[in-house]
Amino acid sequence: MFRRKPTVPPKMVWRISEGSPMGAWVVKVAPVIPKPSNELPEVSYGTWVTSSYDLLDGTDVIEDPDTLPGDLLDELFAPKQDAPKNPSR
Repeated sequence: MFRRKPTVPPKMVWRISEGSPMGAWVVKVAPVIPKPSNELPEVSYGTWVTSSYDLLDGTDVIEDPDTLPGDLLDELFAPKQDAPKNPSR
């Protein structure tokens, strides 16, 4: 009298994981997305307007005076013998 609906077999996908590094067929399951909590503060890094102004203004470069002198760099990382020490001078 009543017909049962045909059951659809679960969709299988090939998945590589730590437990099966060569891969294995597993049943496709939708990820569980936790409900957002109202207790967490909202973090914002600006909007597209802020990003656009950052792109227009460029990058701020601060040169730190605490750099190594060239002589010390030459001692640490010896230049090649066939190359001149300071070709620009």
